Amino acid sequence: MRRTFAVLSLLVLAASTYATAQTAVPAVPSPAAKDAPVSGFVRQDADNLAFTVPGKVIGHGTDTGPIVLLHDFTFDGNPVATGKLHLRELSPGVLEITSVAYTVGEWEFRVHDTANYYGLGEHFNTLNHAHTIVKGASQDNGYAKGSSSYKPIPFFLSTTGYGLWVDTTAESTFDLNATDNGNVIVTAPSAKLRIILFTGPQFPVILNHFTELAGRAILPPYWAFAPWIGRDYVKDDTEVKADADRMRSLGLPASILLIDSPWATNYNTYTFNPKQFTDAPGMIKHLHEQGYKLVLWHTPWINTKTTTPGETGFADKIPPLAENYAEAAAKGFFIKQADGTPYVGRWWKGMGSLIDFTNPAAKQWWQDQVRQAIKAGADGFKDDDAEGNFVGGDGLQANVLFFDKSDPRMMRNRFAVLYNNAVEEVIQKDLKGNGVLFARSATVGNQNLPILWGGDNESSFSPENGLPTVLNAGLSAGLSGMSLWTSDIGGYLATAATPDVRLFQRWTEMSAFSPAMEVLNQKNLLPWDYGDAALATFRKFSLLHMSLFPYRFRAAQESAKTGMPLMRALVLNYQNDPHAREAKDEFLFGPDLLVAPVINEGTQRPVYLPDGDWVDFFTGAEVSGSKTVLAEAPLDTIPVYARAGSVIARIPEDVMTLVPSAESGNSTIHTLDDRRVYDLMPAFRGDATTQTDFEERTLTRENHAFKITGKEAKVTLRWRFGRPVSITVNGTAARATQTPEGPTIEFAHIGTTTVEWR
Repeated sequence: MRRTFAVLSLLVLAASTYATAQTAVPAVPSPAAKDAPVSGFVRQDADNLAFTVPGKVIGHGTDTGPIVLLHDFTFDGNPVATGKLHLRELSPGVLEITSVAYTVGEWEFRVHDTANYYGLGEHFNTLNHAHTIVKGASQDNGYAKGSSSYKPIPFFLSTTGYGLWVDTTAESTFDLNATDNGNVIVTAPSAKLRIILFTGPQFPVILNHFTELAGRAILPPYWAFAPWIGRDYVKDDTEVKADADRMRSLGLPASILLIDSPWATNYNTYTFNPKQFTDAPGMIKHLHEQGYKLVLWHTPWINTKTTTPGETGFADKIPPLAENYAEAAAKGFFIKQADGTPYVGRWWKGMGSLIDFTNPAAKQWWQDQVRQAIKAGADGFKDDDAEGNFVGGDGLQANVLFFDKSDPRMMRNRFAVLYNNAVEEVIQKDLKGNGVLFARSATVGNQNLPILWGGDNESSFSPENGLPTVLNAGLSAGLSGMSLWTSDIGGYLATAATPDVRLFQRWTEMSAFSPAMEVLNQKNLLPWDYGDAALATFRKFSLLHMSLFPYRFRAAQESAKTGMPLMRALVLNYQNDPHAREAKDEFLFGPDLLVAPVINEGTQRPVYLPDGDWVDFFTGAEVSGSKTVLAEAPLDTIPVYARAGSVIARIPEDVMTLVPSAESGNSTIHTLDDRRVYDLMPAFRGDATTQTDFEERTLTRENHAFKITGKEAKVTLRWRFGRPVSITVNGTAARATQTPEGPTIEFAHIGTTTVEWR
């Protein structure tokens, strides 16, 4: 599947919104014109603005009544009367507050509320931010994460029944009842204040409204949803080809091979290094013929002085100066210092300068650099770096100058938006959407690009920087409008215990129920390096992950329409359930699977099952909801529950790649074809249910019947843990075959097919 070129207009809009928002305006916040009456908004007095929350849920310590107050607005410490706030209803349930000033300054306002608060970006420490202070700063942090984030989003959901978004790329701060138990205190540097309020009160409704404005997931090609493999560095083209071939020989599915740093003549020169790859064209040809797509690492830096590589055998393979630096510097394409010379900063590959993406000519030049890699055969890019700590920070960086004269404070998070969107534009134009972006840094404006990964995390069970924090990051990202997210299986940062076999197994199991599975770590370990037991676990769950592609992609399609993430913290669907509000180590995966990863060294764990009837996905045991159960979880098992009576769409487990054979030219490797599998989970009760699969077939289930309408397919229908006595397909008797997955029938579906049984 290819994304349409029309995506470009959205990218251009996202990249330009914040550049135009800071233009010169009157010296003080301007008085509001005669705003049209806005339903739900009332200016109570000069200090207080009230809005109505339909169906407000009353939390501990919150005043009764359907009113929430926004009050005590200030700009650089000076009061701003509510008469200087412009009020507007953008659509039903979406209310806007704006005010403007002469220059960038510090806005502050308060929200009278005491509740639980979720969202605010990808965070590793907690889902509920109540009684904490969260700074919306994009930071590269390979250590204990605390409240830091690679992907801050200035938006939260309150259990009072509303959402609030401060539309800024600056480093806003949210004091969520930490300083004042009765108020949320928000500060944000900007010239223009824009607040959007979303009345739900249901969280999915609020998230739908937010992502409608901020941007919903852009779907990558099918092949991006197959497993990824990569090393921290590769020695040569022989090693790359050997890894690709070994995956195939071991029966491990994969569609993407990622080459991390180094691979070019210097960092971000975009020409394959002949000292590393003796035959790069032959290597790329081999990958493509084996059903792989190639993703290459890069950053927005170009080096003046490259640190001598620490990778074995590379000391003499990369020179100090990048050959494309002089041209970019001569043309003024870098961020500048106050004296007009290129800003030179230190990053983890040496000393270099950052491309100034606010300069259209610089952006075009840099995109042309990237195109060299695409012409060589690259199918996507891993966008590393670009967090705000590299841009406009303390010391020298505080004085950096941008082409469009942006205040550095507004660029701290915006730089990642411009960088990632510049790459996405190339993918859209040159690859016609048949490519993928893999990004670490984000905020509103590029949070909808696929696929995001959770940064540098420790290979451990540590609650400060290990597997538990990564799960929290994925769920908080979903609550913030970032639905296509994954992490490095096993953790990127090595410890004294690496390789930790148990950790690798547990991380593999969790990742199988995420949008994408990706293996990469500092120790250059691949699945076969952890031993036979871990390899068996990886095979089991990578095959399951691949077979669930139709289910996962349908959930991704829903995300592109409504903003609902694939990994859904329980509070998103059950915000009024106190147990669901507290759950931070289990989640709904799509609409019908509940996943409870084991994120410690144990072999059992408590699992809270919300309201409804559930079925153990692996044993068929039926469990009623609204209670906590103790789940056994041996090392090769993860607790997963399906909604009773649900239909889980899959493909056969012999599919090894999602790259079409028409693109690879290889018909011997099984890829996505016209075979479709539908698992009927047991314990169906009640009225008929209808859903659509990822190819828009209508699937209708009743107590003893199943109907498919739509696109032709070779269908395998399985009664998971069921025992049908007699079966008919369109009135003709059919005989089931007993398989480990349950009784199974196969038939050719054309138009409408009805299966009945008793």
